[in-house]
Amino acid sequence: MSTRFISRRYAKALFELIQEGAKLQAGLNDLAAVAAHADVARILTVPSVPAANKATILTRAAGKLPRELVNLAAMLCQRGKAGLLPEIAELVDEMVMQSQSELVADVTTASRLDAAAQKKIADALGKSVGRDVRLQVTEDKDLIGGLIVQIGDRQIDCSVRNRLQGLRKAIAG
Repeated sequence: MSTRFISRRYAKALFELIQEGAKLQAGLNDLAAVAAHADVARILTVPSVPAANKATILTRAAGKLPRELVNLAAMLCQRGKAGLLPEIAELVDEMVMQSQSELVADVTTASRLDAAAQKKIADALGKSVGRDVRLQVTEDKDLIGGLIVQIGDRQIDCSVRNRLQGLRKAIAG
């Protein structure tokens, strides 16, 4: 079973609590940051460390947390799933943004984009999907030119690298 599927179930429950007015998002992100730290992540995978100790490490390092998040940390540690916290937090953030009518588009470019180009791309994508789009831009020199856009499950590859690969396949027959 995919970890994303498991994480989505926890994220959905947390999102419902957030929609009911619980202030959990900041604390969840703090908890996820602690769980993602290399030393803590290593401790979370050690079977000889009791689940209660793992939960205590997570919750104390994250600072003051709502009761729901303390219980979540304890439950995930007990079930050996505490390593999913970063993915759960990411999914909750996505759900909150989607509920606010904002999508995140991962844009990979061959060179750095200035603010005007980013706005132009975000506006064009927003028109295409009918919602506001926020860009997360990364740079990959291997693309040679162009860009790759990932919105949810959709990917648009307009890179020179992709076009060259297509030409190679066409020539090779």
